[in-house]
Amino acid sequence: MELKKRMTYEEMAEYFEYETGKLATKSGVGKYAKQIGFEVYKPHIDGKKLFFYVNPNIGKYIETAGSEKQN
Repeated sequence: MELKKRMTYEEMAEYFEYETGKLATKSGVGKYAKQIGFEVYKPHIDGKKLFFYVNPNIGKYIETAGSEKQN
């Protein structure tokens, strides 16, 4: 299982259960996501409220001495 820049609750809950061996609850998954650097993102799209965990540091490119290196 791999972390992505944007994950749904279901994806994060699956990752949580895989990594910790604990049963996924909304609060447990949220606390774990916060610990590993994710933030909650709740956009309204087409009148529906969606729920994602977002980590802006995943997948960014960093330039060092003229070369690109993925973080």
